[in-house]
Amino acid sequence: MACDRRYQLNGNADHMTFIIEAIKDQHRTTDFRSRADVAVSLARKLATDGSAVSITTPSGAVYSADRFDHLLTHEGLNAQDQPAAAASRATQAAADDGHLS
Repeated sequence: MACDRRYQLNGNADHMTFIIEAIKDQHRTTDFRSRADVAVSLARKLATDGSAVSITTPSGAVYSADRFDHLLTHEGLNAQDQPAAAASRATQAAADDGHLS
């Protein structure tokens, strides 16, 4: 499972890691990035070069190349995958409730 592997590789389950796996001509590479946009940028480059690419999020969801755009949306990332997005939604909810001035 990706979550267990992420913990082993980082030694810290709280550190966000996006795992980019690419396969081309029987050669497999694995790269790690801490942000979704940076992971998608690398993955798209690898796909353009002819690799079959996937990205595993910190929560364990796996995205293939045809779903990379979804990975960059708030709907594609849950709170564990992108804490800043969750914080932004919480701030907006507080503002909507009149708790922020």
